[in-house]
Amino acid sequence: METHPHVILVDRKPARSRDMLDALSAHGYRVTQCEDPETASQLSPTRLLRAGLLYLENDDLDALPAVEKLIAASDFEWVALIDPQRSTHPKVRYALGQLFHSVHPPNDIPGLHCLLLHVVRRHAIAASARERPPLLVSGKRMVSRAPCMRRVIEQIQVVAGVDAPVFITGESGTGKELAARAIHELSARAKAPFIAVNCGAIPPNLIQSELFGYEKGAFTDAHDRRMGKIEAASGGTLFLDEISELPYDLQANFLRFIESGSISRLGSHRETQTDVRIIAATNRDVTLLAEEGHFRQDLFYRLNVLEIEMPPLRERKQDIEPLVELFFERFKQYRPPGLKGVSTQAMRLLREHDWPGNIRELMNTVCRAMLMSDKPYIEATDLPIGNPDRPQRPLSLEEIRQQVERTTIVNALKRSRYNIARASRELGVSRVTLYRLMDKHDIQRLDDRS
Repeated sequence: METHPHVILVDRKPARSRDMLDALSAHGYRVTQCEDPETASQLSPTRLLRAGLLYLENDDLDALPAVEKLIAASDFEWVALIDPQRSTHPKVRYALGQLFHSVHPPNDIPGLHCLLLHVVRRHAIAASARERPPLLVSGKRMVSRAPCMRRVIEQIQVVAGVDAPVFITGESGTGKELAARAIHELSARAKAPFIAVNCGAIPPNLIQSELFGYEKGAFTDAHDRRMGKIEAASGGTLFLDEISELPYDLQANFLRFIESGSISRLGSHRETQTDVRIIAATNRDVTLLAEEGHFRQDLFYRLNVLEIEMPPLRERKQDIEPLVELFFERFKQYRPPGLKGVSTQAMRLLREHDWPGNIRELMNTVCRAMLMSDKPYIEATDLPIGNPDRPQRPLSLEEIRQQVERTTIVNALKRSRYNIARASRELGVSRVTLYRLMDKHDIQRLDDRS
């Protein structure tokens, strides 16, 4: 806590708070007193206020809008000075629950001092978190304002220093691989390889050779010896995404590798030692899969030494606005000239949506809206959400790239008045390539148009 924390006291009857001012000053507080919320809101923003105190009574109903505006504009917590037993009016009780950090009787000065200690410390912690640089992972920022995600980032920083298996759970699109990369890049293995394997994307008959490698002649198409993903990650981190899809008959081999640290390539009897940190992830309930006999419990216990749960986007809606700003900057190649940002109505719609596809869905939605918008700001009508007449599946990045390519070609043709030579020079491609791209995107040629 600071030596002299600065607080503000709002009381429309200044005489009754004289004793409180003296007591707070004796405890080392600097107090600025105002008679009403309007005056308090006009204080210079350079004042380093740490907490606010406000007298509130049941007959202060007309002042509630000004109180709400004052608190919304503050970057610190407020305490309502009122006897909780006497706050009987429904509007006052609603304001106490929605606007204030806590409610405290004004005559309990020692208790108020203890409460202010807590509020001021919270302000200091929040300010420190805002000033802390964002976590960078492979050039990408992990941004968050939500407490649940801030805890995840803290967990990532802690487990990165412990060389033990990590098990990451969470719905699809919540950023499990980004969390795994963050753990790797913050660990002592950061300069070694990070190898990612999606266990659900590899055919079951190939996953063993993909993980363990094989010797020449191990099977029909094994024309050369090949190193597996585990061996390739030696010294670094092996990230196994969708670990719940690992075939049951292979789980015993994988458990043996975790326990011994050695592998045998297919077709070889020689053991190869490896030094690999395992990070596994899944969007399924592995505990339930283990109870049903689809996943080995002993393997689950060995993988789940340290656990991180990625929260879904619907539980961290404070992050939607900074994420939209991040995507707006990261994918600026999709922005048409003149597009400045997102309108208030569109941002409200983004915050109200539940995002079943989580961050991946939000990213694709923002990219598509940037591509489709022809106004200075993305409007609610540009978003494929909240409208039953629009398809709910957001476009993939590949689909967005194709649309960008087609739009770029059409615009170049319009600027050149469908002069192929001029348009191809502007696009930096040959005339033959431009004709091929026009056919690919079903863009009419001049002779077809006439």
